Amino acid sequence: MKFPIVFFQLLNVVYSAKILGYFNFPSISHQFVFQAVVRELSLRGHEVTYVSPNNIKDPKLINLTEVDLSDTYKVFETTDAGIFNRNAINLIAVCVFGNKLIEDIITIEMELEQVKEILMKPENSYDLIIVEAMNPFHYGLQHKFKAPLIAISSFGLTSVLHDIIGNQNHPILYPDAFCGYLNPIKNIWEKIDSFYVNMVFYLYSKFVGMPKYDKMARTYFGEDMPYVEDLVRNVSIMFGNVDPIFSDRRAIAPNYKEVWNIHLKAPQPLPADLQRILDDAKTGLVYFSLGTNVRFEHVEENIKQEILKALGDLPYTVLCKWESEDYPGKPNNVVLRKWIPQQSILAHPNVKVFVTQGGLQSSEEAIINGVPLVVIPFLGDQPLNAKILTSRGMAETILPQSIKNDLLRDTILKVAKNEKYRLKAHELRDIFLDQPRTGLEEIVWWCEYVIRHKGATHLRSPSAGVSLYEYFMLDVLGVIFIVLFATYVAMKIIFGAIIRLLRGQKHEKQKND
Repeated sequence: MKFPIVFFQLLNVVYSAKILGYFNFPSISHQFVFQAVVRELSLRGHEVTYVSPNNIKDPKLINLTEVDLSDTYKVFETTDAGIFNRNAINLIAVCVFGNKLIEDIITIEMELEQVKEILMKPENSYDLIIVEAMNPFHYGLQHKFKAPLIAISSFGLTSVLHDIIGNQNHPILYPDAFCGYLNPIKNIWEKIDSFYVNMVFYLYSKFVGMPKYDKMARTYFGEDMPYVEDLVRNVSIMFGNVDPIFSDRRAIAPNYKEVWNIHLKAPQPLPADLQRILDDAKTGLVYFSLGTNVRFEHVEENIKQEILKALGDLPYTVLCKWESEDYPGKPNNVVLRKWIPQQSILAHPNVKVFVTQGGLQSSEEAIINGVPLVVIPFLGDQPLNAKILTSRGMAETILPQSIKNDLLRDTILKVAKNEKYRLKAHELRDIFLDQPRTGLEEIVWWCEYVIRHKGATHLRSPSAGVSLYEYFMLDVLGVIFIVLFATYVAMKIIFGAIIRLLRGQKHEKQKND
């Protein structure tokens, strides 16, 4: 009797879905977030196909099939991602650069045989598709395979995506992250600039970006595909990796979820050489890393020398992520490594300061370990993240164009020696960790929710797809204006006629007298 009971209980709790996770952007910091989701879905018994430039390669994940997109990293051999900011190029050029980068990545990946094999599969091959939120092209996969789609961003959303899915998107209350303004905006010139940024992104997306992605998507997913913007709007759930510290606290639609603590995990044992370096740093260690998207080979030589001079003047050991493990003029207290297990490094008690570019994943890893920061923001959302962290009291910011060895050295010493920065970092850590369940658990629950219900269109906001003229009620105001104007004209005609009639009667009376 026991065997049938156990068997039927297992039938009730085990349901394996076929899931396609397609995450194409070649940046390991982004992929850490997606890897965590894919790994957890596989561990829960789902059959997952993971398409990524950074495969997990864990033989214990027997339900996981991986497709390698590492060839897409070739785009950065000829592209300097550091110019993806308004200090380097104008806003239109930013749009052109971003779209060209994504097009080049798509072109490379679509020529790979394993990707072609996936696209040859029949409809209904998958129960759920999960993609990166930022790239409209891959939303066409839901049409190709007739499956519900979930989108995940490894940071927040652009103003364009907020608008498409129906989130409140006022440029003064909720400026686009690319503006770099804390909300709500008070300065009139910043208000004008935020409106300008929103309108440029909106118009470029509407009349250039979306039509281009639609044309590309039809090539691979079928000419009968709905317009790509409508497919983005049709998303079942969209996730933004946004915690309470970085949230802009906007009103959001039911099918958009802000989640955090997705990729963070318990520190793993360090390699013996790194463990020795950290343990021997009795006076403290400074960890320096500008992430994966800012490459030192694209940084001007004089800036590199200023950085190394500043690090060499510190009374601490410095562990520095660099693109080579030796460099002419490297100070004796500086250790260079091509790759560093960042979460484990930040967990070590001897780390006094983390010098970072201000990427969201790096910022979260610093917060969860209570490590104060010196932020040097280069691109994307980094300038805004730097402002948020500095306003919260756990960081100081240095703009890239302002880097001088004495300024960098003095700023690092200021943060290292003043305990208030570490105390603020601990306060933010407590806020960050105080949640009923992790972001990873939240995403997995909603993925299985969408699988159970074969989509989640019932969560879609009625404001999704509302045009600008409807959002600002210009049609209503137009009707009111027409009615008021018609009333004015009618009253003018009526009163004119009455006045003429009275004048005529008066004139007739005078004539008779």
